Amino acid sequence: MTSTDPDPKQAAEAKARRAAPVAALCLSAFGLGLSPLMPGTVASLAVAGALFVLPTGPVAFVGLVIVFLIAGSWATLRFGDDLSEADGKHGDPGWVVSDEVAGQALATLGALPAIEDWRLALLAFVLFRILDMTKLGPVGQAERRPGAVGVLLDDLVAGALAGIITLAVALSGLLG
Repeated sequence: MTSTDPDPKQAAEAKARRAAPVAALCLSAFGLGLSPLMPGTVASLAVAGALFVLPTGPVAFVGLVIVFLIAGSWATLRFGDDLSEADGKHGDPGWVVSDEVAGQALATLGALPAIEDWRLALLAFVLFRILDMTKLGPVGQAERRPGAVGVLLDDLVAGALAGIITLAVALSGLLG
């Protein structure tokens, strides 16, 4: 491979995005996954921010969480298996962030008792990203599942754990 030849992994990912623009749009969370810097973090931050800013009350908050959770899960499960060759593993190239959308939504649900407190939204975001990136314990075990299920499941487990911790902090009154 010469210095002008494209990296095979990047070439496969580009081919997958060109072949199915609807899939690419869904998997990249409408382009958030195309960020050149930490696309998973960018997508997670966008979801956490939207869930903090947009809802006007608890019902709207839960409704928006459900929308993000379903949309991210559906996109990952519907199109994720098509990418299994793009990274040589189970198909989770960096630009695929629909799984982060679902996981971050689940994590932010833990802030429900005090949805107006930005510190809980920040806590849910930070905990989710730490758990998702480090793949500790059950998060790593979930990621080892084959195909799109493994791509999504690690983020849902990380989101659930982050949400439980955020909920415990919210209910404990530790933030005053």
